[in-house]
Amino acid sequence: MGLATNIEKWDMSAAIGMATEGIRSSYNQGAGGGGFGAADREIASRIDGAKVLAAIDRIGKQATHLADWSMFAYASPYWNGQHNRERFFNHVLHDWVMSWACKGLYIQERTFNRVKAMLPVIAGGLALEQATGAEISEWTVVGQKLKQELQYQPTATKALLIRALVEQDCLDKGEDSEAFQKKRQRYYQNHWSDWSQHVETIRSQLIQYDRLARKMFKVTIEN
Repeated sequence: MGLATNIEKWDMSAAIGMATEGIRSSYNQGAGGGGFGAADREIASRIDGAKVLAAIDRIGKQATHLADWSMFAYASPYWNGQHNRERFFNHVLHDWVMSWACKGLYIQERTFNRVKAMLPVIAGGLALEQATGAEISEWTVVGQKLKQELQYQPTATKALLIRALVEQDCLDKGEDSEAFQKKRQRYYQNHWSDWSQHVETIRSQLIQYDRLARKMFKVTIEN
C-alpha cells in the first residue's frame, strides 16, 4: 500500500498523472493544512509517485512500447523525451505495417509517410479520450431530419487528420499555396475511405496497447 495514497487502487492514468505533475498533499486522503504533518504527507506522496514510475520502468523492461504508450498518454506535458516519443511511434508504425503484411498487403513508401504524419494526431486524440472519456453526440442528421441516437465523436477528427495529410504533401512538394492545399484537401475528402482504414487499424492497436498496459500496471504496482 502507498504511504500517503491507496495508489494500488488508482486507475493507471490517474496514478501516472499524479506521479509526473509534481505531487502535492491535496492528493492525499485526509490531507489538511500546513505544518509538519502536511510536509510529511508531501514526502510520502512523492514516494508513492516514485513507486508508480518504478512500476512503469518494470513494464518497460518487458514491453517497451507499453511503457512508452502509458507515459505518452497519461504523463504530464513535457515529461516525455523526444527519443521515447519517436521510439513509440516507430513501434506503432512497425506493428501497423506488419498487420497489413499479414493480410498480403505491402505498404508503399508514400502511404507510410502519410500515415506517419497522421500518427501524432491519432495517438494524441486517443490518449485524450482514454484519460477524459470520449465525446458522445446525442443527435445525428439522417437525410433532412434529426435522429436521436448516441454516436461516438472522435477527438482526432477527419478534418484534423486530412490537415495532417495536406501538410505532409506541402512538405514533400515544397508547395504551400492555398490552391495546392485546397486541391489536396479535396483529394483526401474524396478518397477518405482509403485512409480511414489505416486510421482504424492504428486506433485498434493503441487500444490493445492500453488494455495490456493497464493489466501489467495493476499486477506490477501490487507487487
